[in-house]
Amino acid sequence: MNRTETKKQASNLDEQGNVLYLDQERLDRKEVGFLPYKNKSKGLGIYNWLLENVLYMSKKRWPISLKLYQMFVRFSVWMKEGGWKARLYKTGIKLYPDRERPTGTVVLPLHVDVADKGEKVVIPLDLIKESLKTVPYIAGMDGCLCREANDCGAFPHDLGCLFLGEAAKAVVKHELGRQFTYEEACARVDEAARVGLMGQAVWIEVEQMLWGVRNDLMDDFVEICFCCPCCCIAMRLARNATAAERHRFHPAGWTAVPDRTACVGCRQCVDTPHGCPMALSLLRRGFFFCFDGIG
Repeated sequence: MNRTETKKQASNLDEQGNVLYLDQERLDRKEVGFLPYKNKSKGLGIYNWLLENVLYMSKKRWPISLKLYQMFVRFSVWMKEGGWKARLYKTGIKLYPDRERPTGTVVLPLHVDVADKGEKVVIPLDLIKESLKTVPYIAGMDGCLCREANDCGAFPHDLGCLFLGEAAKAVVKHELGRQFTYEEACARVDEAARVGLMGQAVWIEVEQMLWGVRNDLMDDFVEICFCCPCCCIAMRLARNATAAERHRFHPAGWTAVPDRTACVGCRQCVDTPHGCPMALSLLRRGFFFCFDGIG
């Protein structure tokens, strides 16, 4: 084993010997980070015109959005099949070439509570609210695309994404949501946390066509999504991802480590919408396993 391998293996543990990352691939993913995005040239303006006047989704076209969602999820298994299928699928949703596409997400667990531990940390709930203070414009979706496409019965459909930045105005222009005040946005974050949804900071390149965002605004555009593991398209894509795509799905400084001594075989982590969002939990012959994947 060379020095580099020794160093990386050692950084998998903290000073007390606790495991920080469950596998080397996950550690590498943390070190890679996100690729910076550079706005594309306006050119003749034809593509921007198409985005703003033809390709975008609107309230009237909402059923088409639901169909596209279902198609993206259905064919996401092609990523694991490799070959021309994987390349075609990833090209279509702008994930190829793998290391040249900046699409990525950061999971932000809204229900984290460290009050009883007296720890001085910034929890994701406060991090989101602080971010909302810094943006000039906030838009809120009228409904969640993922939950409506799946007719989710476990979580409310009306807790849609928040869009931040000047590009968020496109969502309002196309009647998919309305402008939010800071207080309204914080109230949505709190309600999402109350009902048990997870937060995700999302930047997805292919959504430029979905929302109709001009080329020159893509670097000023981010979503805060409130996700359920049963319906979220990002999480469902992550479950079908290979190692080549996993660097796009980031935990926010945390890793789930199961306490096998506390497992009573209730299957809540396996069979319910409130279970493991990455579907990494498994029960075999009464024993709990958390196998390699994204978390």
